[in-house]
Amino acid sequence: MEKKIYYLNQKELPTIPVPHDCVVNDIVLSGNFIEFKFEDDISQYDSIQYHKPDAKSLIIRFHLKDDPEDYSVYQWVMPQKPFQKDGCYKRIENGKITEMTKGEYKLEYLYHNVGYCSIIVKLWAGSEIIFDADADFVEFEWIKG
Repeated sequence: MEKKIYYLNQKELPTIPVPHDCVVNDIVLSGNFIEFKFEDDISQYDSIQYHKPDAKSLIIRFHLKDDPEDYSVYQWVMPQKPFQKDGCYKRIENGKITEMTKGEYKLEYLYHNVGYCSIIVKLWAGSEIIFDADADFVEFEWIKG
């Protein structure tokens, strides 16, 4: 097991590896942490082979800066009217983020954007999902195979 912490509250922002296309099996809320637990055999993905070719799995922990509710979740919804062309992002109740791994589709991690005390993660589970958090650090725990 190897841990790496990326601080988002420093003068220079870190470059955080992106587990692109990897499947999130479970999301856990624990105090000021939101934890993404990834599938086993994660090193089969190109995005992981470059950083950790011997990794079995990964846990990403987002440490919320001040309040355990300092995050938002949005899901893309298709238009309801027949001639409406564009859909929109609809805000979802925060606690429902833990249910997203139990749906009809696998929850895939696409990418993230980092700002000062902020991270925005784009996910996919049948439609686009945005996780937006006020975080002061992100911890990667690599589990070796």
